[in-house]
Amino acid sequence: MDKTILEKEFFLNLASIPESLKPAYEICIKAYHNWKKGLILDTISLLESALEIFQKNNAHKELANILDFLGDLYSMRGNLEKALKSYKVCLDICENFEDELSTAIIAEKIIKIYREKRDYEKMLPYLYRNLEIAEKYRDAHRAARTMVGIGDVYRYKKNYQAAKEAYEIALKIYKGLGAKELAEIVEKALEEISEKT
Repeated sequence: MDKTILEKEFFLNLASIPESLKPAYEICIKAYHNWKKGLILDTISLLESALEIFQKNNAHKELANILDFLGDLYSMRGNLEKALKSYKVCLDICENFEDELSTAIIAEKIIKIYREKRDYEKMLPYLYRNLEIAEKYRDAHRAARTMVGIGDVYRYKKNYQAAKEAYEIALKIYKGLGAKELAEIVEKALEEISEKT
């Protein structure tokens, strides 16, 4: 999944686009110009219009790309509820088409918003889904980040033993990767937990 849908105007041959989708692509090109000018509200409005056309035509790849970008824009503007809604619909599309790498990226965006909202409990399903993907693709960095997130959630819930276990796994991964600074951050979290137990 990528956001190049907004940047294709320079090499996009509209003749290769199905007739039913051309109006949506043309709207996306306008949205891209507004975005480059910093006209975020106009960009959002145009993308929402394009979204309706893509929905009517079951253009799933385009839908996912626009929803992801809308989520980013809503998040930048502080509208976390709209961002969550966009990301969750995007996540469903990614899951339905078994695009696990995009699923992981969108799940991380959802986790970030729940963290901003301090709604830690709701982070867990997305963290565990991300962990599954990290393990499947042997993505050590994603696995470590996810374990830190899981540790943070359990720490917030005052389940210090579960938090400690998650942080220890993250620490082991970071040390194995030679990520010294990240390992030090996790060590500090472990020290803070040991003071509370």
